[in-house]
Amino acid sequence: MPSLSVERICQFLTHRYLTLFTRLALGGVFIFAGVAKLGQLQGFLCLVNKYEILPHSLAQIYGYVLPPLEVAVGVFLVLGLLLRITSSVSILVLISFVIAKGMAFARGMELPCGCFGEVAVILGSQTLVLDFFLIALAFQILFHRGEFFALGPWLKRRRALKSTPP
Repeated sequence: MPSLSVERICQFLTHRYLTLFTRLALGGVFIFAGVAKLGQLQGFLCLVNKYEILPHSLAQIYGYVLPPLEVAVGVFLVLGLLLRITSSVSILVLISFVIAKGMAFARGMELPCGCFGEVAVILGSQTLVLDFFLIALAFQILFHRGEFFALGPWLKRRRALKSTPP
């Protein structure tokens, strides 16, 4: 039976199809989550306040900024634009979810996560595994940044071709 070598694992983790799948999966989740929250923004704002982590004014800002940010990050990931930045932002957003859910869980609060608005109501403690999985996907994009079916590198090459004299 062949053993898994570090080289084979690295080849797998940097395979262009894996990175494409990772971008599409993470981007799709972010787009879906952001659009679902935008459709029920007042309910989401109320839920952010129920977590009692941020002062009311900051919770309102977070609640208003998060859904369009999720949609933008998702679109950029799917299109393959600014992959280092968008994967970093997605990691930060996901870490904020883990912190909020962890603090609520530690205080004995069982609140819905609000991840997908009212489209899919799931308890925050049940989605922690999903958050860590999504963070792993974001790190895979951050470290690999595959150029396969990505608009960012293509646009960069086009710009470079236009700027070189004939």
